[in-house]
Parts: sequence; C-alpha cells; structure tokens
Amino acid sequence: MSETAKESGHGWWPYLVPYLAFLGAVELSNRMPDGGAAIMLAVKPALPLLAIAYFWSRGAYPELRRGGLTFGGASQDILFGVVLAILWMAPFIFIAALRPDQSDPFNPERWGAQWSGVVLALRMFGYAIVTPLFEEIFIRSFVMRYSEVYAQRGDFRDVPLAHYTLTSFIATTVIFTIGHVPWEWWVAIPWVMLTNLWFYYRKNLWALILVHGVTNAAILIVAIVGEDWFTDAAGNAISLWFFV
Repeated sequence: MSETAKESGHGWWPYLVPYLAFLGAVELSNRMPDGGAAIMLAVKPALPLLAIAYFWSRGAYPELRRGGLTFGGASQDILFGVVLAILWMAPFIFIAALRPDQSDPFNPERWGAQWSGVVLALRMFGYAIVTPLFEEIFIRSFVMRYSEVYAQRGDFRDVPLAHYTLTSFIATTVIFTIGHVPWEWWVAIPWVMLTNLWFYYRKNLWALILVHGVTNAAILIVAIVGEDWFTDAAGNAISLWFFV
C-alpha cells in the first residue's frame, strides 16, 4: 500500500468488517432452523474470509505482506500453540464445576452420520484457519494499536506492530475475553495475556495467527479422538464437544 493510500481515511474497515461479518453470521445462524444452521456452518467462515480477500485485493494488511515465518520460528509457534491448547482444556477436564451445561454441545452427526466428515472439515476450516485469521487481524493489529491513539484521535497505523503499553495490553485482554462466552473467561484471560507476551517476543502477526490456529486445531482434534480419555467422579466419560 502506498503512503498516500495508507494515510487516506481512518483505515478501520479492513479490520472491522471481517469481524463484524462473522458476528452477524453467528447471530443469523442462532435464529435459523436446524437445516439453515447446517448451511451456516459453511457461511460463517466464508463471510469473513471473503471480506479479508476483498480488502487484501485493495492493498490492505501491510503487516501481513511483509515478514513471513521461518522454520525455526514456526516450530516455536506450533509448540506454544499446543501448550496453550492444554492450558485451555485442562481446567475444565479436571475441575467439574467449571464445565458448562452440555445440553446442546457440538454434534458432528447432527445432520446424519454420513455428513459428519463434511461437518468436521467445515468446523476445522472455520475454527482453526479462518477464526484465527480474522480475530488476530482485529484484536492484535487493530485493537492493540487503536487503543493507544483513540484518545488523541490519532491514526492506529502509525503505531508499530506488537508495541507494548499497559492500555493496549488491557484493551486486547478485555475485547478478546468478552468475545467469548462467560464460562470460557477462566481460560480466555490467561490465553490472551500469554499470547500478547508472545506477540511482543515474535513481533509477527503471522506467528500469532499460527499459534491461535494450532491451539484451536489441537482442541478440536482432542474433542474428536479423546472421547474416552477422561472420566468424571462417577466414572462416566467426559464429552469434550463443549470446547468447540
């Protein structure tokens, strides 16, 4: 993006629209009958991804166009993502009081066993690829930087990526946390704080997208294959589908 293009307007829309598109799709899905909800499983990730593709084609996201990932750095990100997945799941597995009501957990066979593979593939695509992409673009590239300049009506694009201030640290923690359901807040708060610290260390938005994606992918994989891994006090298997 040229400096002239960069300075024109406030630059918010490439960061806000994908996030708002996803929230709108979720709200619409919640209001639809079962058959429509099945279609929304594909629509929910498609809308923010299309928005990102549109703004990318217009030169947005310079922070994603420079500085890719090296093998060594990506290996660290993957390992960190797995560790964070364990930290996310462990409290709910071992502390029964923290587990949510499982009256309506995610069910990959909700629309028939013959479609479970497609359902899981769509869920993995949305949960582990699209969600980390639009959330990190919004939270870490927009909210983190905008929180530093909103009082002075400054341009968030003038703030370096992964720049620490207490204000931005708190802002990202709060916005990320309230974007999750209340029973997840126990783990959402430490997760976003730890990933903020990782961002300051890596100074690369792709690194955070990878960490986030690995965390989500690991959680979904454990939900799929770990149905009999853990039991409650009565010896009954703990279903892990509430995680996804």
